[in-house]
Amino acid sequence: MSKEEIKEHQLYISSLSLLWKLWRENRGSFSEKKMWWKILFFTVISAPFRWIQLLAYRKIIQSIDFKNNAPVFVIGHWRSGTTHLHYLLSKDNQFSYLEAFQAFFFRVALVSKKSMKPLLNKLMPRTRPQDNVAIDAGAPTEEEHPLTNLTHRSSMHSFFFPKNQNYFTNYHLFETSEKSISQWKKSYKRMLQEIAFYNGSNKRLLLKNPHNTARIKILKDMFPNAKFIFIHRNPYEVYKSTEHLYKKTIKSQFLQEFNDEEISECIISCYELVMKRYLELKNSIPKGQLTEISFNELSNKPLITLERIYHELNIDGFDKIKPSFENYIQEQKDYRKNKFIELPEELKSKLKHRWGFAFKAWDYPH
Repeated sequence: MSKEEIKEHQLYISSLSLLWKLWRENRGSFSEKKMWWKILFFTVISAPFRWIQLLAYRKIIQSIDFKNNAPVFVIGHWRSGTTHLHYLLSKDNQFSYLEAFQAFFFRVALVSKKSMKPLLNKLMPRTRPQDNVAIDAGAPTEEEHPLTNLTHRSSMHSFFFPKNQNYFTNYHLFETSEKSISQWKKSYKRMLQEIAFYNGSNKRLLLKNPHNTARIKILKDMFPNAKFIFIHRNPYEVYKSTEHLYKKTIKSQFLQEFNDEEISECIISCYELVMKRYLELKNSIPKGQLTEISFNELSNKPLITLERIYHELNIDGFDKIKPSFENYIQEQKDYRKNKFIELPEELKSKLKHRWGFAFKAWDYPH
């Protein structure tokens, strides 16, 4: 799939105030002005529906709290198996999760669900372009997507404005002011309240978001009883698959020029910073609130791995939901992962140097 085949943009249905902030922070560097005007158009025409939703649901949504029902967070670097794990765990109906429809129509999803969700199902591709994973309007989706339409404080904005890595530094690594962190927490919690309301607030949220991997201290501050499931994968495979992700999907969202060499360095730097930060922070999470698994474990022994997750995190109900897991695993038996050519030796040498700590931490040969 070429860059031109993905014609729509994540920033549709934002707000004028958000677009103004993003323009001010990146003015003079736009290369996709036609797309920017398209984003602006959809934001303007959606305004009445956004205001109706806000006024109709604001008070009831703000009343939702997570004190006795803290979320479960699936974390790990992109292309490490987070989606597969999220899909599996979503078969347990004690959890609720962000649907693709709500993710991409977040600011109008509550007032348009009955009319727009069936339409989206007809328009969406049957599989994701980067990995052929099945997707529809009800598929589990990561919550960083709607966050980009709610606030400029999202690290995913570095996918849209790749020359401006402040979004990544400030809102993934949180190398920013306490005031800014406090404002991020407010936006993030408000988003989770709306996700919970959409699904029925009595269920526990199951959230998958690679952008949360270096945020665990902040998330633990917000939700002291939260559980974290970290999944890792051979770093060489992560690089190959992440590069493929950029070529298939992320490049379609660029609003600035960013060449292949810059993409490669961005992938290397991001992994290096995020995984080092995770390793620094993970020991601050009490026993029983964090478990680590590998992509290979989940692929080769899915039921044993899932049972270990439930046991180590003290989550009830594994035996009850086990048949649903077995059915889903059986349905996926014919799925074939992407195959990539071997990395050039020069690049492998660079990864050994920059990512050597990760090979060592999770015992991968290099």
